Amino acid sequence: MDESTTAPAPIWIATQPELDHFAKHARSHSLLGLDTEFIRTQTFHAELGLVQIASGHSIALVDPLIGDLKLCLSSLVGDAALTKIVHSASEDLEVLSHALGTVAAPLFDTQIAAVLCGYEQPPSYQKLVAQELDISLDKQATRTDWLKRPLDTEQLRYAAEDVLHLAPLYQTLSARLQSLGRLAWMAEECQRAVDKSRQALDPFPHLKIRGAERMNPAQQGRLWRLLHWRDREAMARNRPKKWILDNPVALRAALLERADLAALEAAVAADGRPSAKLAHKIEQILKHAPTAEELNIPLSLTQNELEKTRARDLREHAVVAAQALSLSVDFLLPRRGLDYWARHGLLPEDLRGWRNQVLWPA
Repeated sequence: MDESTTAPAPIWIATQPELDHFAKHARSHSLLGLDTEFIRTQTFHAELGLVQIASGHSIALVDPLIGDLKLCLSSLVGDAALTKIVHSASEDLEVLSHALGTVAAPLFDTQIAAVLCGYEQPPSYQKLVAQELDISLDKQATRTDWLKRPLDTEQLRYAAEDVLHLAPLYQTLSARLQSLGRLAWMAEECQRAVDKSRQALDPFPHLKIRGAERMNPAQQGRLWRLLHWRDREAMARNRPKKWILDNPVALRAALLERADLAALEAAVAADGRPSAKLAHKIEQILKHAPTAEELNIPLSLTQNELEKTRARDLREHAVVAAQALSLSVDFLLPRRGLDYWARHGLLPEDLRGWRNQVLWPA
């Protein structure tokens, strides 16, 4: 099915009066379909190139490169009276938070809703629209430079289409969630996504490094120290993290028991990109004694036999529970939740709530 002929013509907004008028219209409704287009190639923070908003039967394409619009746009996106419908919202939330200084909440993420309705894998917007609305989308402008002006007709059509179907998806999926008794689960998952978007940096980046579990506590401490510095330096300079310090270099440096300059220069140069300046900086970072914060970081650990048995038993239990609910077992019990429970006997704080009720009903 092709509904392109019935789609409303998008409104290009590049002036304050135009945005004020649209915002007044949007606030007469309760739902706001929302999407962003951005570029992230040479910066830490994504560069916001376009904000698409669907409200009622209108679609606005707002130019965020016009500085005067940001205050009004921030007020609209952050309006607590408007439910923001977004598909796969994590990057959009992050980009909007940095660019506008606001969080798009309350949130209804259609990808999360789809998984809670029984989709085995988180579906793309294109797949979800096809499955739920029987509409085929043509995605041809994915490689657009959204910072260039003017955008052509095809690019504007593509951008508008990304919010055109959000409200119908919301109606369909929210009705199904209500019939399944999972609206509270949905609210919990979306709030978790919103809360995560408020965390600018991962406090424990070393836990995501493959092989960290084979490092001893002192080595993991040094790895955390280097990545902790790297992430903040990248954010301050607005450069990609790997441009500041790539993970393999940090890992090799952290493994060194004697981090003298010659050894660090070799660790930096192992990938064929020598840098005496970076080696010297790493030397300066590692020469200090560990702080109390570093000594108290959580460690990445391999499971012992008892923990492996506990994890296997809980996984089997989760499979049965997920099948009974027609849920993806990996969504019901993510790997990090399984590993945490195997070691501590409870789920991580951010994965409790409805999962506890499902896995261990009273």
